[in-house]
Amino acid sequence: MPDQKAPDGQPVPRKKYTPAFKAECVRQVAAGARQSDVARAQGLSPALLGRWQRAALAQAVPSSAERDEIKRLRAELKHVETERDILKKAVTIFATPQP
Repeated sequence: MPDQKAPDGQPVPRKKYTPAFKAECVRQVAAGARQSDVARAQGLSPALLGRWQRAALAQAVPSSAERDEIKRLRAELKHVETERDILKKAVTIFATPQP
């Protein structure tokens, strides 16, 4: 792609967008607005907005290692909750006065 030049012959500096601006544009598309409409309203290329969307999706989807850890932690949580429920029942049994 050729370098962009201003009318005076100087190169045009690249625009820098904040992460908050990128996230807001992606959020608008996720909320149902058309990608081309959001891009036009913000003065962006639809391709650039598409790259931001793919990057946001890649960050949002957990990797296989994270999915494995989530699965392990859920199983551990279930085990601990079962132990807690058993202990609650034991406390109520032993807290009642014996005849």
